[in-house]
Formats: sequence, C-alpha cells, structure tokens
Amino acid sequence: MAFRDDDPTLNPLQDALLNYHSTDLEDALITWSKEHWPMAARAMIYNKKEGDDLISGVQGLRDEQARHALSIAARLSVSQRELTMRTIAAVLPGWLEERYGLTPKDEQKG
Repeated sequence: MAFRDDDPTLNPLQDALLNYHSTDLEDALITWSKEHWPMAARAMIYNKKEGDDLISGVQGLRDEQARHALSIAARLSVSQRELTMRTIAAVLPGWLEERYGLTPKDEQKG
C-alpha cells in the first residue's frame, strides 16, 4: 500500500514553499556587495554625524553607553543603505542590458 508521504520528491507547490531558488540578479547583487563590503565598514566611520543626527531626538536613553550603542546601530544602518544603493547602481544596468538589451541613454549610439 502506497502512502502520500512515501515519495520524497517535492511537487512544484511544495518546492516553492520549502525551497528558495535565487535569481541571477540576486546572485550578482550578493556577490558584488560581498566583494565591496569594506566600503560599508569605512562608511561607518564617515557616517558618524548622520548617525548622531538620526538619534538626536530619541527620548528615554538612560546613559551615554545606550546613546553610543544606538549611534553605532544608526551608522551601521546608514552604511548598509549606502552599500545597497551602490550595489544596485553597479549591477543593475549591466544586468538589464544583458537580460533585456536595454542600454542607458548616455551610452546609446546615435
């Protein structure tokens, strides 16, 4: 007697729900950001003012250590945002051109 659970092969719905299949664009974005992660690390130093501005209105911090930890978290967030934007700007134009034949206006001939 065969049971529904005897065959370990996932049907398409099970595969979609249980497994993750990244796209070539996502793989390219992840690869570029991993290769350029020092950019985000350096940005944490340069983003001190922006991080401090982000938390300037925060109420209820009991001590300077809490404010410092929050400032570092804000700088990390800003640095990650900048790395993400740079990653998209570096990868997406080439991917669009390769995938769909789209060329930025400033690179078009004619």
